[in-house]
This record gives sequence, structure tokens and C-alpha cells, in this order.
Amino acid sequence: MRADYLNDNSQVSNLDVKIVKVTADYTLTADQSGSVVLVNPTATTEIDLPALSDIKSGWNCKIILTEDTFSGDATMNQKVNIDFGSGNSVCGQVGGFDTAAGDIAVSGDDFINCSAAATPGDRFDIFTDGAIWYVNGLAYDASECAFGTAAA
Repeated sequence: MRADYLNDNSQVSNLDVKIVKVTADYTLTADQSGSVVLVNPTATTEIDLPALSDIKSGWNCKIILTEDTFSGDATMNQKVNIDFGSGNSVCGQVGGFDTAAGDIAVSGDDFINCSAAATPGDRFDIFTDGAIWYVNGLAYDASECAFGTAAA
């Protein structure tokens, strides 16, 4: 392989991952589709997804809780709320490792509420078909990252 191809992705595209670092309330925009959002909150923080009317089918992001350092279970120390927008349909689940059951979105859920006892590395893969938000979450303790009807 030639040295000038080392950064190519299978020689099909050469796209870098878009990283967004968040420490306080933040609203994602249409042009941030494909971003990895690293959330290291300094206080209770809300991440607002863009309005469905402002984006196209296929908009997606990955949200990862972090303390920007190695840390253990239940050490986030601040709450993080992910807002899908009032009245939007949300389909998905959050699975956990240290609990037998996870959580599933039901009618009226507009948020994922991550408590201050959430764990760095808890993550949420989110995308839309233009009408519904889809989410697949993976948390150490799913009870600390539950769906809700309002910010916690």
C-alpha cells in the first residue's frame, strides 16, 4: 500500500469522525449528523437533538458520557438529559450490564435521563428516518439511564 493511502477508509471515502465535546447544555444542528458527542457535564446538562423538521432521514449521532479520564461505575456526578423533542415518537431501548432488565421507550417518552450515578462510557446510538427517533443505548446500569417524559 502506498503511504499516501494510509488515511483512506478502504479507498472508498476519507471521512474523519466529527467529535463534539460538551460540558453544558447544547443543541445539535443538522450539519452535525454523524457526530460523536462526548458529554462531560459540569452541571445538570441537556443535549437537544435537532427538530425533525430541520433534518433529513438518516441524521444520526452517538452520545457518550465521559469524565475525560478513567473512572469507575456511578461516577458521572452530574445529570445528563437527552431531549428528542416534545411529542416526537421514540423507538428504542437501553440495555444494562449490572441489572437484569433494561428500559424501553414508551409513548410520551421525550428524554433519556442519565442520573449523576451513571457511568462514563454509557452510550446512545441515535438516528431518525425523518419521522421517528430510534435509539440503542448501552449503559453499565440501565436504571441510571432511563427513558422519561421530562428532564430529570
